[in-house]
This record gives sequence, C-alpha cells and structure tokens, in this order.
Amino acid sequence: MVRGFYMLGSGMLTQGRVLTGISNNLANVETPGYKRKEVSASTFGNMVIARVDSQGQSDPIGDMSMATIADRTNTIHSEGNLKNTDRGLDFAIQGEGFFAVQGQNGTVYTRDGSFNVDQDGYLVLSGQGRVMGTNGPIQVGTDDITADSQGNLSVDGNVVGKIAVYNFDDYNTLRTAGEGMFTAGGGATEMQNPEIAWKTVEGSNVDSAQEMTNAISAQRNLQSCSQALKMYDQVLSRAVTDIAKI
Repeated sequence: MVRGFYMLGSGMLTQGRVLTGISNNLANVETPGYKRKEVSASTFGNMVIARVDSQGQSDPIGDMSMATIADRTNTIHSEGNLKNTDRGLDFAIQGEGFFAVQGQNGTVYTRDGSFNVDQDGYLVLSGQGRVMGTNGPIQVGTDDITADSQGNLSVDGNVVGKIAVYNFDDYNTLRTAGEGMFTAGGGATEMQNPEIAWKTVEGSNVDSAQEMTNAISAQRNLQSCSQALKMYDQVLSRAVTDIAKI
C-alpha cells in the first residue's frame, strides 16, 4: 500500500515537470531560434511479479516499476521555419550551425540572428553581446549594410567582416544558457561554407498544436495520479480507523 504512494507521488512529480517544459515551449513559440525542450522520464527500480501455484512454485509473470522520475530535459535541435523580415540586420542559418556571441561570461551559441548595432558600431545580439566574425567581433559602424549567402557583410561596397558560423559533432554536449542560447565546453568547429539567409530569421521549432495536445495528456495523467492517491489515502484512513475499533 505504501508502495502505491511512492509510485503515484513520483508520477505526479514527473507530470508536473513535463507540464513545466511544455509551458516553457509554448511561451517561446515566437522566440527566434528557440529550440523546444522535451522532458524524458525513466523508471527507478523494478520489482519482479510472480504467481505462486498451489504447490508453492513461483512462476514469474513480469515486472513492475517502483517509481517514475523525470531524469533529464532534452533539447530538440531541429530547424525552425525561416521567416522573411526585410530587415537588414536579420540573418538565419540554413542547415546546421550556430552563430557565436561574445558574452560577459564567455562565448554563447545561438540560432537567433535578429542582430542590432551598438553605440560603438559593433554587430550585437541584444542582451547577449557582440556577434563573432571570422576575425573577431564585427564592427560595421552602421545598420545600412548588405550581405551575401556566405555571411560576408559590406558597407558602401566594402567588405567589413564575415559572420562566423560554428558547428558541433555532438549537440548533446551543448548546455542551455538562456532561451535559445547555449554554451559548450569545447568542440566548436568553424564552418567554411555556411549558408546564411539575409533579411530572414529562424522561428522556433515549437509546434503549438502538438504542445497543447501534450499538455492535455500530461494534465490528465496528473489528475489520474491525484485521484488514485486520494483513494489510497481513504483506504488507509479507513483501515487505521477500523483496526482501532477491534
């Protein structure tokens, strides 16, 4: 009976984590370059179930999970839809790769290419830092720029820099550092021939309809666990009350 409390309690905690992840995804549907998060659950400890016959012989019939836990949150790095903005400081990577931004606490990587120009004329991602080029931070001096599909930036016909695009052999090594931002302990490789769309941004890869469906499913699972937990509590309460009367 007590085992049931553990199983149902862990189920409620897991579904709560799942709902939190879904809520975060829905809140970032319109965030450029955002990658949806997916909470994965696993079982913690299994117990073998056996049937005992009239002769006292046991016959294993399967196993039962002792508890379910939300063990990790995975980032889904599929490409979002590209949206034309007609804004000269917007960029999107076609295919694999990340922009690099020089932040206060080191370099962060992102698919968000909605850049601006700071007071010193550097290309920046607002709130994050300066955009890295192949030769360091890119100083354009103005927002009146042109760009080609390789990320070369020009002002008045003169090339002033090239946006650097980095890739990783294993995206699982990336760590979330904010919405759509990632850090890496190493392994960043600069791509030689990236495909960059100008006056375009990459939207999030969140499917709002699918997320709503997932939210309804998780909510129902949470309610089922809650109702079953109440039944366990009532049964135990009745048992304690009746035993006291004996």
